[in-house]
Amino acid sequence: MKAWIENNQVRDVAQGIPQDIYAPAIAVLYDTDVPDGTVNGATLVAGVWTNPPPPPPAPPYVPSPAPPELRHVTNLAFRNRFTPTEKVDLEIASLDDPTATMAARKQAAGLRVALKDQESASYIDLDRDDTRAGVEMLEAAGLIAAGRAAIVLDAQVTEVERYRG
Repeated sequence: MKAWIENNQVRDVAQGIPQDIYAPAIAVLYDTDVPDGTVNGATLVAGVWTNPPPPPPAPPYVPSPAPPELRHVTNLAFRNRFTPTEKVDLEIASLDDPTATMAARKQAAGLRVALKDQESASYIDLDRDDTRAGVEMLEAAGLIAAGRAAIVLDAQVTEVERYRG
């Protein structure tokens, strides 16, 4: 076997007669006889060609975990996570009372804005920060019972609820 040697190291071993494989300008570089079994990277140590250690085995294939399933629901599915009584209470709380304080009127307007935003959305992302904050605010304001925000937000998404847009 003939090899191309650079700095006492095998750069390449010809897999046949170099003049039959390579262009003449390259074939002349394969000018050193090496024993069969010599591989690229072998070094000449005390007159003996020593192959490099084999590469470590590849780590076992571990598939990437599946991406988390999106918790997007239709607008109707989101509304239906509230009880009929809660929906009525939210509608009443959103009414503007011209005789109320400005702070109370702003609260009602804020609720109307949130309900309109929900209505205008393509879907509701139950894991989105502003969705969670909005439902938790309804609970903090007493518009839904204590513990209901977690039920509305964290209940498993059913196939009927799932947004498929």
